[in-house]
Amino acid sequence: MTAILILIAACLFGISPILAKVAYSYGVTPLVLLTWRVSIAAVTFWTVALVLRRVSPIERGMAGALVVLGATLVPLQVFAYFFALSLLPASTASVVVNTSPIHVAWMERLVLGERLARGDLVILGAIVAGALLVAGTTPHAGHTLGLVALGVATLASAFYLVVQRRVVRDVAPLMVMAVVQVSSAAVYWAAALLARQALARPPLPALAAIVGLAVAGSVASFLVLMALRTLAATRTAMLGMLEPVVAVVLSVALLGDTMTWPRLTGIATVLAGITIFYWRLRQPGEV
Repeated sequence: MTAILILIAACLFGISPILAKVAYSYGVTPLVLLTWRVSIAAVTFWTVALVLRRVSPIERGMAGALVVLGATLVPLQVFAYFFALSLLPASTASVVVNTSPIHVAWMERLVLGERLARGDLVILGAIVAGALLVAGTTPHAGHTLGLVALGVATLASAFYLVVQRRVVRDVAPLMVMAVVQVSSAAVYWAAALLARQALARPPLPALAAIVGLAVAGSVASFLVLMALRTLAATRTAMLGMLEPVVAVVLSVALLGDTMTWPRLTGIATVLAGITIFYWRLRQPGEV
């Protein structure tokens, strides 16, 4: 069941770059998009927590850590990714940033002392190779600044996943998201005001895309946190490699991206790896 949560989250995350591209086509900048997105998410999580009476106290040190995460690592990771999306095809951005399992593996071993079995490492290599095959055949992927931003987003995303794995041991996922999103919202609002970027309501189609982006991202992030309570970060990231497959298919179907045989081979490799890994997780003795 835990693996299913990650696969659902990956599908929702895969929709996100497509919705972002819609908003960008109406002149919305990455900073304005993210300010609206995180504000909607913060209001949503606190509303749900209050309505369901799930607001629980958080130890002072952990609360401070969540505020710092929401004000530093999370905005860095998210802005770098969505900035890259404004420069590169959605398929490229999604595929490259989802090579993060490689970094999650060594970070998780270093920080939490958890490591993959040899068989899982082989599957991880195959999945990442398939993803890189897809990314390598994406047209117009040579924008240097966008690729640098993706590199930052990939490393930050990997580290944040490992940190989340540690945090959910002590704090309920709903409260983690509520605190982190409020902290991030404060950072984005301050940045938008300093940059003097107008935060007036975007055109209706762009606003609809941003709301969809906020909902999809919020639900996906919550599901990931739920899964991380029982599933190691690297395994979570491996199952999350379904995300670029969804993004590539939608990018081809809706944004005019191209499908090639090498890309199809890469997609098939990723799906096969995820399927084998999911089967391994269901075997007795596997978590």
